[in-house]
Amino acid sequence: MTHFLTRTALVLLAGSVLAACSTYQNEGVEPVRPNFPVRQGPDAQGTPPAATPLPGDQTTPPSAIPTSPVESRPLDPLPSAQPRPGDSYPPPPPAQEYETVTRTSATGQVVDADGPPQSYTVVAGDSLYGIARKLETSVTQLAQDNNLAGPNYVIQPGQTLKGPSSASKAYVVAGGDTLYAIARRFNVSAQAIADANSMQIADVIRPGQRLLLPSGFRDTGPITTTARVPVTRSAPAASPPPAATTPVPAAPRPAAPAPTPTPAAPRPATPTPAPTAPAIVPSTRTPADAQVSELGRGRFVWPLRGDILSTFGPKGTGQRNDGVNIRARSGEAVRASAAGDVVYAGDQVPGFGNLVLIKHADGWVTAYGHLARIDVKMQDKISQGQQIGQAGATGEVGEPQLHFEVRFAPTPQDRARPIDPMLVLPQ
Repeated sequence: MTHFLTRTALVLLAGSVLAACSTYQNEGVEPVRPNFPVRQGPDAQGTPPAATPLPGDQTTPPSAIPTSPVESRPLDPLPSAQPRPGDSYPPPPPAQEYETVTRTSATGQVVDADGPPQSYTVVAGDSLYGIARKLETSVTQLAQDNNLAGPNYVIQPGQTLKGPSSASKAYVVAGGDTLYAIARRFNVSAQAIADANSMQIADVIRPGQRLLLPSGFRDTGPITTTARVPVTRSAPAASPPPAATTPVPAAPRPAAPAPTPTPAAPRPATPTPAPTAPAIVPSTRTPADAQVSELGRGRFVWPLRGDILSTFGPKGTGQRNDGVNIRARSGEAVRASAAGDVVYAGDQVPGFGNLVLIKHADGWVTAYGHLARIDVKMQDKISQGQQIGQAGATGEVGEPQLHFEVRFAPTPQDRARPIDPMLVLPQ
């Protein structure tokens, strides 16, 4: 009878394992792949998942399935729970407090500026005098601007004449501004501002710089962003202990003559124990967003500029993005967000394609995935803004892009965890 029950239990156990491993998929339908490395969301009990493992992370092997015989017998009755004298329970933790944080960007002024020169295409019957009136300039100035020889100023149909500069508006860049924040304020695209100023969308802008605003802009004023963040309160400082009274030393007594020491038998030498490395304890808390933003302020720059394809956080269906994905041109330069040391450069991490990891001071790490080419090697020392590779579409993504992560460990004993890069990148 015991043998029959054991076989029955093993058959049921094998059936449950096969059911747990099976997945349903319509025949002939290819599964949709996200454009970022993913990890699973919280399980049924609400336990959050571990961060996507990167090189150097330690993992715990799964528990083995028990293979000992299984017996069937009635359950023992549960004893009645009786309170014991002296039992006490800790009070419930206080409710988490939140505060509203408001950030303002694109606060610069709009000023008058000279725009691009006007132009006019000559048609049959035009005269230089008539064209000068249309362009609101003088005949002499128009002839000088177009290198026309007098006194007849011969012009031909189809000829394009350059007129005076047009009146335009310009934005004065303020500290912390980005091309995307400015574009959002004026309801235009970042590319339109770049084109109006004959610059690349990835070029660095500096406070005080004037950017011509493209035609059709509409000024909506500085961009204000409001968010609720947890309040982090520091523990009250402990009161110093009372100062101890220093005893008055007694008068010294005359010292007795020291006895002649008798040589003792030599003892065997005791080996000195080797020093033990301190244990690394996982962090029990994650810093609040406001604290992370303050700690990372001014440390990082954008590795490249482009539209955000995927933001940080959960993406539904149990998936999660531990960074941001930035649209890029194939072969576009990817630059180090901060100075540091290259701790990994390769393509052995699934889902990331060609990947570079840079370790920075004070517990920060940045990751750069989907690279078409890697231009650095492990143990290289990198300066901020140095090119480390080229953007591409490695790692099974559908278009050229950069997967960019920022990870932070509050103390040397903590493991670096992913945080939203937008908290520390300039806005």
